[in-house]
Amino acid sequence: MKQRDDTPMPLDLTDSELATAATACRAMAYQEGERAKKLENPTIRAPLEINSKQFAALAEKFEAARKRARRT
Repeated sequence: MKQRDDTPMPLDLTDSELATAATACRAMAYQEGERAKKLENPTIRAPLEINSKQFAALAEKFEAARKRARRT
């Protein structure tokens, strides 16, 4: 079995691209969260809630990258 490599990968994105990526992730987090709210079955709802949280976390990473890039 292959071991996962979670080493951060450097990205060469402009401030505008980072902002766009963060906004897109926030939109996806919202959409997945809204889809999850409409479902009563927890087995079906759980993956959407997980997706929503993952998109929100990714948006935070893009926003943090923007802050770091502004400091340099």
